[in-house]
Amino acid sequence: MKKVRVSIRPQLVLLLVMTLATGTYAQRKAVPVIDAAAIPAGQQLWDLKALSKVPETQWLDQSGPVHALLYRSVDFEGHPTQVFAYYSNPDLLLGRPASKRQYPAVVLIHGGGGKAFREWVEKWAAEGYAAIAMDLAGKDGTGTRLAQAGPDQDHGAKFQKMEEANPKNVWSYQAVASAILAHSWLLARPEVDVRRTAVTGISWGGYLTCLVASLDNRFRAAAPVYGCGFYDESDVFGESLAKLSPAARQQWLAYFDPSVYLPLAQPRFLFVNGNKDRFYNVVPYHKTYGLVPAERRQLCLKPDMKHSHEAGWEPHEIRYFFEEVFHEGAPLPKVLAVATQDSTLRLKYQSPVALSRVDFYYSNDSTSTNEKRIWSVKRASLDHKTQTATCPLPKEGFKYGFFSLHDQRNILGSSAFIVH
Repeated sequence: MKKVRVSIRPQLVLLLVMTLATGTYAQRKAVPVIDAAAIPAGQQLWDLKALSKVPETQWLDQSGPVHALLYRSVDFEGHPTQVFAYYSNPDLLLGRPASKRQYPAVVLIHGGGGKAFREWVEKWAAEGYAAIAMDLAGKDGTGTRLAQAGPDQDHGAKFQKMEEANPKNVWSYQAVASAILAHSWLLARPEVDVRRTAVTGISWGGYLTCLVASLDNRFRAAAPVYGCGFYDESDVFGESLAKLSPAARQQWLAYFDPSVYLPLAQPRFLFVNGNKDRFYNVVPYHKTYGLVPAERRQLCLKPDMKHSHEAGWEPHEIRYFFEEVFHEGAPLPKVLAVATQDSTLRLKYQSPVALSRVDFYYSNDSTSTNEKRIWSVKRASLDHKTQTATCPLPKEGFKYGFFSLHDQRNILGSSAFIVH
């Protein structure tokens, strides 16, 4: 029998070694490309086609249930940058060999002062998701500044940088690009189902979620927590914008306010917030979710919800919402209509799970800040057969109000704010 000699060129050996070192060996799938045509040319600050490509990756730690990596992001001030991230999935979390299953996946975006939270990734992997959480302040898992870091997350980087000539050096531009690239990286993973990806973020991460989900139409679901648009109307961030020159303030709002992009959004949205949030107050929040068509949005307004990362990733409603979108699970209670008739507020709702109670929260306090506003509550009467609820109008009237609906799973859905 004739022997056949097989020669392997040194270049191919080198390529194999480099591929194994960067972790790109696991990324064999074709990655969907963002439909940039859906974004008007005048609003395309980001190169969405380039951000659809899988970024160069360097694994830092693959020894445990949660892996650590660096991935390449967009240039900052003319220099290349890398972003630190944690990643896991159900197989990794449970220490079992990679299965042939494909999991839904979620991008997790931290808020101001936050980082890549390992425990947040673990939480979603335990729920059956592949999950990635990145640091958007140029730091690694220990808080050490990266050699190729992007901007920090201070207010100078977020706002004052707009006074310079290049908006691509503003933190919002960099953070949006890094989050979209994290999505591209996830989509290339063999264990990720490209038809079932979502994004959720907390506070500034909720703000970014509004931007990212509006620009990246490969997502099917988005759950911004606290964060919203109309930053110039915020009790807190309006002050930061007011310190900019008129030209820089106008540019910041045109380039980086979610209100510009949300009308273009294609995924389904769950908006999660409290009624007394310090940073994202009632009126701009009400205007923000109103930019998404009613058939593609769901509201979850949690009375007296605290503002923190832990409080922001705690709501079970986010998982139930994703399960509804991805697996046709039972949806959250949804308000169809609210009307006033004969001094009575009447609510029509839809819920496959029976409700346990409906409450009407209201306030006449128009002088306090959003955080300090005083609210009252009335219990509504339920009619399960007709899926309606009624509540007498407060004798003193109200300036702000909303209905809160709890089902037997203790899952909450809400009406929109009623603003008089």
